Amino acid sequence: MPMIPHLLSLLLAVAAATAGAAEADLEHAERLRDEARALRAEADDTLRRAEPACYERFLVNRCIAQAKEARLDKIRKARAIEAEANRLELAEKQRQAALRGTIPPTPPSGAAAPLPAAPPPAAPSVDTQIAPDPAAEATRRERDAQAARDAATARDRQREQDAEKARERSKAEAEAAKRAEDAARDRARYDERIRKREQEKEKEKAGN
Repeated sequence: MPMIPHLLSLLLAVAAATAGAAEADLEHAERLRDEARALRAEADDTLRRAEPACYERFLVNRCIAQAKEARLDKIRKARAIEAEANRLELAEKQRQAALRGTIPPTPPSGAAAPLPAAPPPAAPSVDTQIAPDPAAEATRRERDAQAARDAATARDRQREQDAEKARERSKAEAEAAKRAEDAARDRARYDERIRKREQEKEKEKAGN
């Protein structure tokens, strides 16, 4: 049966080519994950550097909100990249499952080679929007929780600054009011002295 060795060689070649493509896909998926991690780190670092600068601006809350929105944009891009990496890995797992049992074992010497097994049914298609990796999801939740804590800290700091400014403003107003009151008393005493002098002059004139 000259056809059997030929089929076996063909199947081995196909398997080798598939393995090479699978390895390339897995390497691409790992590169995508590295890119996503770098993008997340960049987003967090940019927000950390932006927040102190925002407190030096007039519209502090607006500046912080814009910085957080920019971070979320990068996080969304990182999630999309991670989803693509997940899709590649899932496709490779499906491909491996489909290839299991398709290449028959090498028959012993002198024995009749069995016919190649029929290929298994194609794996059912799945939605490319697969669930995220549990570790990545846990990291995302922790980062979101940290972002919420940072936002709460920023709000508390802003309230403290506003309260301090209000105290300083009240103190300045009180000091201004006291100065005005002192000036009014000084003016009243001055007017009283002028009035008494005028009265004394009038008496002197009347005595003469």
